[in-house]
Amino acid sequence: MIRVFFVLFIGSVFTFNSQSQINIDSLDKEKFIKKSTVMSALIPSAGQIHNTKIKPDHVRSRLWWKIPVIYGGISTTGYFIYFNQNEFKNIRTERLNRQNGAAPNIYAFYSSSQLKILQEEYRRLRDISVISFLGFYLLQVIDANVEANLFLFDTDDNLSLKMDIKNYNGNSQLFIPSLTFTFRFNNKMLF
Repeated sequence: MIRVFFVLFIGSVFTFNSQSQINIDSLDKEKFIKKSTVMSALIPSAGQIHNTKIKPDHVRSRLWWKIPVIYGGISTTGYFIYFNQNEFKNIRTERLNRQNGAAPNIYAFYSSSQLKILQEEYRRLRDISVISFLGFYLLQVIDANVEANLFLFDTDDNLSLKMDIKNYNGNSQLFIPSLTFTFRFNNKMLF
């Protein structure tokens, strides 16, 4: 199973990274972002590898530290799921064997009530490990999406910010200060 996953990962690295830099102006940005997100959801860190195609030349590649962190987090949480599930099953088997009249085997120094508490604790730890695994997996998908959005963000010369300070007195005696921000992208006012 691990070998198959490793072969798929290495194949995806070479497949997704076979093209050199892409011209960002001729790129369908929404399609690229969606593809990066889906790839990262299917194969961990594939979206980050896909994003290197549009990485600007002046940005240094951070891929060398992201991939080990992603696979380290996923494999660590996977190990804790495996370990806690095995301990849960061993303790449950020991407790059920004692209820059926068998002599204490592995956990002879624990009573049946203590085994019940340990069993519930390993169940809780297993559930936390599953949540951590899913959270880590979701985090790397979000990272691929955000990185693609940031690389494709428009930062041309027509970007401007105007700040105005206005005072409103109105009918009352209260002085109400306000701050207004106006953003312009390509000569189109947003706010």
